[in-house]
Amino acid sequence: MNAMVVIVTVVVFWALFVVGVLVGISVHREATRRRTSRLRRAELHLAQAEVVAYRTPVRARDVA
Repeated sequence: MNAMVVIVTVVVFWALFVVGVLVGISVHREATRRRTSRLRRAELHLAQAEVVAYRTPVRARDVA
């Protein structure tokens, strides 16, 4: 192998590595955004259920 082949191989390897890291960061960021959005929706739904439950009168037969 001559030096040029080694240099090209190293440059290609590092370029693919950098692209892989950037794609991984992007995928991780999107997954985190979706998870956060899902958690916020669940919190809002729970808060709404609390408001409805707080306004709803409780009778003895409901508790038993």
